[in-house]
Amino acid sequence: MSIVFKPKIGDHLRKSPDQRVDTFSKEEIAEVIQLRAKGTSYTECGRILSRAKGSIGSMIHYYDLKDEIATAKELIKSGDKHLTPMVQ
Repeated sequence: MSIVFKPKIGDHLRKSPDQRVDTFSKEEIAEVIQLRAKGTSYTECGRILSRAKGSIGSMIHYYDLKDEIATAKELIKSGDKHLTPMVQ
């Protein structure tokens, strides 16, 4: 005889695996790219966007923004402070 697991949590309370709770708008992503390119810390970025610093780090990792941040840094160094790489 084996033990069978029967979940007690109703289906209406379960999250689907594709659902993200902490979504970010394209404007927020672009702002984080600009702030990080200027050397702003995660803590300051979080304060500006009213989010936790861990949330900023998660955004950078989840949306793979390191290349965009590096591109923005190069644009700033070259003198084009008003240019931003496009967020897709």
